[in-house]
Amino acid sequence: MKNHLALGLITGLIAGGVYRLLNTPRSGKENQEMAKEYLDDATYHVEDVTEKVKELKTAVSQLTNEGKTLATAFASDMDKTAKDFMYEAEPRIRRIKEKAEVLQKDVEETSEKLSETAPSKG
Repeated sequence: MKNHLALGLITGLIAGGVYRLLNTPRSGKENQEMAKEYLDDATYHVEDVTEKVKELKTAVSQLTNEGKTLATAFASDMDKTAKDFMYEAEPRIRRIKEKAEVLQKDVEETSEKLSETAPSKG
């Protein structure tokens, strides 16, 4: 794509320059000077655009690398945070399960006692 852009710019510059030379009332020497200035300016602008494209590619590459680095660091931090949470939460979860088991046992015992003491119908 870069080559197509440069080729298009150069072709346009040459075509514009030729058209201008053929349709001018100036002398040959004046036209030569103008053509030289025109080509110098065009060359400068093409080189400037080429340099800007290189700078843009470098910036995109750096941004991509920084993004990858940040994503890796973020994933690592999230993994550590999740592991820390599980480590801290595990004793609490165990205590909750133990209390739930005791509560379940108490409910079953109470249910049995109520069944034993309830008057029979019949």
